[in-house]
Amino acid sequence: MKSRIIKTKREDGFTIIELIIVVALITIISAMTVAFYSRFLTQNAVANTVDQLVGEFRKAQLYSMMGKQNGTWGVAYNSNKIQLFQGNTFATRNTAFDESFNVNTNIAVTGFTELTFTKATGTPSASVTITVAGNNNSKTITINSLGVVNR
Repeated sequence: MKSRIIKTKREDGFTIIELIIVVALITIISAMTVAFYSRFLTQNAVANTVDQLVGEFRKAQLYSMMGKQNGTWGVAYNSNKIQLFQGNTFATRNTAFDESFNVNTNIAVTGFTELTFTKATGTPSASVTITVAGNNNSKTITINSLGVVNR
C-alpha cells in the first residue's frame, strides 16, 4: 500500500489584512507622537521664556543697584521680544546697552510692557504679575514692591 502524501501549497509573505493592520498601528503611533512632541515644544518654549524673563529682571535690578552706567535699568516686552535696556524708560533708553531675546511666536506674554528698577535701591517701578502662556500651558511671574521676583 502506498501512502498518499498531500502537498499543501505554502505561501510566503504577508496577507493584505496583516499589512493594513501594521500600517494602521504605525499611523496611530505616529499621530500620538506628533501631538506629544508639539506639546513638549510648547512647554519648553514657555519655560524658556519664563527663565529668560526672570534672568533679565534680576540682571536689570542688579545693574540698577550697582549703578552700572550711572543709571537705571529696565526690561521691556514688545513684538515678541524681551529687551534689557539702560534708561528711565524704554523710549528714552541708551540703545548701545540693549540686550534682546526673541520669544517664540506661539507664546503670549501678558501683564507688563515695561518695568524699570530704581538706581541704588533696585526697587521696581511697579508691582507686576506676568503670565507666560501657550497651548493650555501657562506660568506666572510676580514682582513685588521690594523687587522680589517669584515664579
